[in-house]
Amino acid sequence: MTPKERFETALMMEPVDRVPLFYQHLGAASHLQKATGLLTKDGFDDPQVFAQLSLEAYRRFGFDNVMAGWGDLLIEAHAHGTEWKFTDPRFYPRVVKYVPIDRITSIQPVDPLQDENWSVLLKAARIMLDQVGKEVAVLASINSPALIASEVIGLENLMMGQYQSPDWMHELMRTLTESSKAYGEEAARIGLEDIFIENGSAGMELVSRELYEKGDRKYVEDEMQVFRRLGMRTIIHNCAALPYYESQLEIKPNAIHIHLLAVNTEELFSAVRGNACMMAGIDHTKLLFKGTPDEVEAEVKRIMDLWGSSPGLIMAPGCEMPFKTPLANIVRLKEATIKYSPK
Repeated sequence: MTPKERFETALMMEPVDRVPLFYQHLGAASHLQKATGLLTKDGFDDPQVFAQLSLEAYRRFGFDNVMAGWGDLLIEAHAHGTEWKFTDPRFYPRVVKYVPIDRITSIQPVDPLQDENWSVLLKAARIMLDQVGKEVAVLASINSPALIASEVIGLENLMMGQYQSPDWMHELMRTLTESSKAYGEEAARIGLEDIFIENGSAGMELVSRELYEKGDRKYVEDEMQVFRRLGMRTIIHNCAALPYYESQLEIKPNAIHIHLLAVNTEELFSAVRGNACMMAGIDHTKLLFKGTPDEVEAEVKRIMDLWGSSPGLIMAPGCEMPFKTPLANIVRLKEATIKYSPK
């Protein structure tokens, strides 16, 4: 199977020749920058640079997909008024100023193609589709409306606003959802078939389940309905410390991506198996970043043994790999995934 066939077949919970390996955003970017001489900051302005960095990840790491999306969580928020700055061109930008609360009602939906930075991702996706799209899965990527809102007005203001000014918060998230739908429409138009939805805001440490389901989940489900009508498969990512994965499964994504360190793995697998594709996220914060190759291999084997021979498993880091993740650990992650895949 080609990487594209392997990845997309696993998403549909059908048998594959081996378990696919998922690559998120621009993980372990130090290796990509060293190989290409390109910097992250330049990729925010130039789709050719972004595409070159992403394609280098495929060539160097050999995962089964590439992704047209940044892990900084700011690209959509910046399009809606958040101010940022690059303190180091190797890394993602940081927030300089959030949109003031009293300006929420003036925020309007954005056409991603008309935004100077958000449009770069779509243009880069087109380049990647043209160059490797028949061989490798090219994924669209977007943050959930609540996560975008937390970067538009600040997380603390969003949390307080859900209690003190719920009408304003819902108006903001409706606006952001409309922008997200427009992104999905353009992504589908250029030929992207899978969309990754970052929804790490869906965690008990941030919000009650009741409030999550009345707000965050409601808007994710709304945009997912549009993505499905466009023929796109949906992947929900949740790297929260206490993720509401049961609730997320109820809105029927094609796949769910969870950092396994945050959950009881056996309980998670039992809930997901047969209902969605499981993107099993091994720990990226310590294991991949500071562990040894042998420790990485042992964790891959543990996960494979727990999942068993059922179709619908994709191996993955728990979130975007840290900037200087050791190459030896990334190589062993792939080798172990191949070695322990059910025969």
